[in-house]
Amino acid sequence: MASVGTDSQLRSGQPAPAGIIRRTRQACTNCRRKKTRCSGERPTCSHCRRKNRVCLYKPYPETGSDNQQASLPSSLLNHSDVLQRISTLESKLAELSGRAREERIGSSSPEDITSRTVPESGRAGSHGSSDPSVQLSGEEPTVDDLHTLSYKTLPPQPVLRSLVDTYFLYSHNQPYSYFQEASFRRKLDSGLLPRCLVFAVLASALRFSAHEYYSGRAHEAAEAYARESWLSVLQDHLTVENSPNLHVVQTTNLLAVIDFTAGRISSGWLKIGLAVRISQDLHLMKEPRECLSYTEQEEWRRVFWSVYLLDKLVSCGKARPPAIADEDCHVQVPCDEQTLRSGGWKKTPTLNQLLNGNTDVCEMPSNFALTVLMASILGRCNRYVLHERDVDEMPPWDPKSEFASINSTLLLVESYARVGGKSIADIVNENLTPEGDVDQQLVGHFIFARTVFHLCHCLLNHPFLLRMRLKRLGSKTPPASFSSRAFQTSCDHARKLVNLLDDIAKSGYLAGASFYAYAVTIAGGVLSLNFHHERARGGAVSSDLLNVYQQSVDALERVAGLWGHASNMVLHLRDFHSRSHKFTSLLDPYYIANDLGSDVEEALWSMIDYGTLCSSSRPVYGSSLPDTPSPSSFGLDSGLMPGSSDGYMPSNNDIFTGMLPGLRPNEVDFLLNIASGGA
Repeated sequence: MASVGTDSQLRSGQPAPAGIIRRTRQACTNCRRKKTRCSGERPTCSHCRRKNRVCLYKPYPETGSDNQQASLPSSLLNHSDVLQRISTLESKLAELSGRAREERIGSSSPEDITSRTVPESGRAGSHGSSDPSVQLSGEEPTVDDLHTLSYKTLPPQPVLRSLVDTYFLYSHNQPYSYFQEASFRRKLDSGLLPRCLVFAVLASALRFSAHEYYSGRAHEAAEAYARESWLSVLQDHLTVENSPNLHVVQTTNLLAVIDFTAGRISSGWLKIGLAVRISQDLHLMKEPRECLSYTEQEEWRRVFWSVYLLDKLVSCGKARPPAIADEDCHVQVPCDEQTLRSGGWKKTPTLNQLLNGNTDVCEMPSNFALTVLMASILGRCNRYVLHERDVDEMPPWDPKSEFASINSTLLLVESYARVGGKSIADIVNENLTPEGDVDQQLVGHFIFARTVFHLCHCLLNHPFLLRMRLKRLGSKTPPASFSSRAFQTSCDHARKLVNLLDDIAKSGYLAGASFYAYAVTIAGGVLSLNFHHERARGGAVSSDLLNVYQQSVDALERVAGLWGHASNMVLHLRDFHSRSHKFTSLLDPYYIANDLGSDVEEALWSMIDYGTLCSSSRPVYGSSLPDTPSPSSFGLDSGLMPGSSDGYMPSNNDIFTGMLPGLRPNEVDFLLNIASGGA
């Protein structure tokens, strides 16, 4: 058995020899009063240093054993007042030293500030335990900027409450829903929320906030808050002493969205996996315990479905299969927002009952339930067209194929979601606050479900993805009628998706979900292919297609004002549009995709994969990418000029560099005329 370190080693701060366990000899008065584990550091323990409190150690005779008393000089045993004064002086000196350190941080660069946000108790060699909950005791910072705070402490209460308001206005139900608002605010005021969760909410809200407290530093503060939140998760919750709870799932899912949309794909992917595993460990996929209140039960359900939703959305890529199977979800789908707000309870179906069309279980599903249902269908689409899995061996035109089954399920959802019924303006007008503003929380899931509905059709009938499916099956050329109908379906739903988001923008509703960027990019790519195909055939609808394509770019730029990954997607889409005339053969009903080169396939995959589109570094391919000639191509030996309708000229590092051979003078004149019309 390992022995305990000596008192002299503990007091001097020397590391204990191998095999020796260091134990805190005595807790300070603050830690004893709060029953918090004390690091025992002199003159100030890590807990008091972090809270900026005076750290006092009562004399050993009051709390120590006979052995502890014997370790003190006998001359001091009868002078407790002297010991008290010495301890106070040492604490004051430590406080002054801490202020000097903060002033040095305040004079550092922003990069230095964010690199020093590790709590003292989280550093190597520290044995302190941080308090994971946030206390709103009314102690506001006395500094007037963030240089001294260094993002390690909460902002002043008015700023904090403003960010919480912003979160519930623009982030809640967009599309993730983790809290009942009144319950969250009550716990925040009572100091019952863990530090990691509060910082994650602040980081999520900052992208929508224009508060002057963060003027010019909102992005920096959001990144620092997210980092502080993650450090708190690692230090306070992922330990032997503290098992992860529901708050950790909420926090990790919030941070995963921040990482993924910031281009940190691997980090976000791992956090999503962690949220999934903790959810399964807490049995969130099953009905919550009946001993919980109705509000708590619904929060447990919504946290699980938010994790499920994110897991499905980020799986829109070749090598990113989802971690949650629909067959394992036995919990009810979320209730409607009004029932959640009132704290009531309502019987709702399970996901399996919704998919089977079992409407006898309950009334029409809630908007959040529609979003869950669409996420399930999106997962099936991804497995069929993106994950390169042999779901079935039937060609898609076979009525018993997975392709036909997914289309049938989409028809079911169409009746649920009332797609094609009321206009967006009518829906928005029916969901207004008493003040006459758009109730973002009520509208959010309905708009999101409609968007994913159109996205599923775009992916399922995408010219490139459909041909890749046929190539894997080794099928013969499909019937021309099937191909033409599928490609037209993809184009029609791409139009509807873009028009939907355009109508939303005109209605005054803020479409703030990060996933809208991916949906618009897929739709824009489909529209670009169809525009060039129609232009080559001399079709009269080409100018209309170009206008809708430009609307997709405009919608993507609106999303880019909130999310960094959307800015990367704007560049990807513009690059693709300047080169997509090379792929018009994909829309030829008689074309076989077996002769596509690997470089061409990779270039086309880069416009589909969610993770690649989020990345700021666009891959560069070789300079000998082959043409894909088509009977319905331009009557030219070369392609269009690499200029888009908005004047964007791709650089030499664009992903489709090298596809364009040299142009002859007469072709330049012809193509300049096209370009002047927006081609």
